[in-house]
Amino acid sequence: MEKINQYIDGNFKKTIRFTPEDKGDLIGLPYPYTVPCTEKMFRCMYYWDTYFTNLGLYAKGMAVQARYNVNDMLYLVDKYGFMPNGNRTIYLNRSQPPFLYLMVKDVYNYFKDGEWLNKAYKTLCREYEFWSKERRADNGLNYYGSHRDMPAETVNEYNNAFRERSGGFCSDETGMRLRIAKTFLTFCESGWDCCSRFGLDGENYNPVDLNSLLYGFEDTMCIFSGILKNGEEEIWADRAKARKDRMKRLLWNEKERLYMDWNFRENQHSRVRSAASLYPMFVSMADDVAGEKKLLRDLMTIYGVACSAKDNYRFNLQWDYPNVWAPIQYVAFRAFRNYSLDDEAEEIMRRYTGLIEKGFEETGNLWEKYDGITGGVAEQDYAAPTMMGWTAGVYLHFKKRMNC
Repeated sequence: MEKINQYIDGNFKKTIRFTPEDKGDLIGLPYPYTVPCTEKMFRCMYYWDTYFTNLGLYAKGMAVQARYNVNDMLYLVDKYGFMPNGNRTIYLNRSQPPFLYLMVKDVYNYFKDGEWLNKAYKTLCREYEFWSKERRADNGLNYYGSHRDMPAETVNEYNNAFRERSGGFCSDETGMRLRIAKTFLTFCESGWDCCSRFGLDGENYNPVDLNSLLYGFEDTMCIFSGILKNGEEEIWADRAKARKDRMKRLLWNEKERLYMDWNFRENQHSRVRSAASLYPMFVSMADDVAGEKKLLRDLMTIYGVACSAKDNYRFNLQWDYPNVWAPIQYVAFRAFRNYSLDDEAEEIMRRYTGLIEKGFEETGNLWEKYDGITGGVAEQDYAAPTMMGWTAGVYLHFKKRMNC
C-alpha cells in the first residue's frame, strides 16, 4: 500500500535520536539510535524492540542505522555487563529477551566485517555471562526477573502498576505485595508486560522463549567461533546440547506436544498455551513440530497470531488473547519458514499485512498492538500509542518478502 510506504518514509527518520551525553535519567549513547515512536511515548532505545525495528531499517536500505543501533547496545553491555531494558537509568534493574546475538548476526551477514565481529563476540560473552550468573535456576535453565533489591516505595510502585493493568487486583499482605512486584518486573524483562503466562509466580518460571533464545545464543556463538577461528566451538556446542537436553526433560509437555513455560517451584507447566512455545522452532531447536502446528491454529485470529490461545484467564492483560503484536508475527513466521512450512508462514504474513493496511486506512497511523478479532487498536493496560518501531519493521519485512 503506497500510502503506508510514504508514511513510513516520512517518519522513520523522525525516530532517530542522538544523545552522546547523559541527560537526566537518559543514558548517553555514542551512535544515533532508533526509538519506537516519533513523539510522546517510548522516547529511548528499547532492547528487544530494536531487533524488529532493524528488520524495517534493512528493508528501507538503512543498514548503517541498524548497525548504529547494535553498536549502541554493545556499548551498553560493555558499560553495565548486560543490555538493560532501555537506555534509561530506571531500566538498570532488568534486561529483556536476549536478541542481541541475532542483531549481531544480521550486521555481520550484511557488512562482513570480521574485525567488528571479533569485538562483538567478546561483548556477547559478557551478556551470556550475565544470563548464566544472574538468571540461572538450580535446574540449570534460566528465568526472567530483576537484579536489584526493592525498597518499600518501589514495591508500592510496581503493585500500583500491576493493579492498573490487571483491572484492580491488589493485596495488603506484605509477602504478596513483594511477590506481585517481582512478577511485574518479570513481565517487564520478558517483554510481555503484562501477561497471564506466569500467574503471580514470575521469577519461579523457566520460560520457553528465554531458554530457546539462549539455545540460539549458544548455537550462534558456536558459528561465530568457527568464523573467528578462536577454538571455542566445542564449548558453545556442548552448552547448546546441554540446554536442549534440559529443556526436553523439563519444559516438554507430552500431552500438548509442546515446550511450555515450567514453574520450577511447583514442578508444573503453565496452563497458558502461548506463542512463546513457537520459539524452539524460531531457533531451529524443535524436532517434532506437530504440536506447534496445532497451536498455531488455536492462536490464529482473523488478523494474525494472538499472544496466547483463548481461555478464561484470571486477568485480561495486553499480552493475552486476542491481541496481535508485531514481534509475535515475525517469530511465528520465521518459526514455520525454518521448517519449510511455507503455507503457514505465508498466511501469517498475509493476515498481518492486511491488518496493518486496514488499520492505516481507518486511522492514518500505525499502532503498537491490535485486537486480532476486530482488527481495531487494542487498548488494554494503557492507551495505545501510535507506533513506528516494530510495527513498521515487521510490516516492511513482510512486504519485501511478498515482493510488494
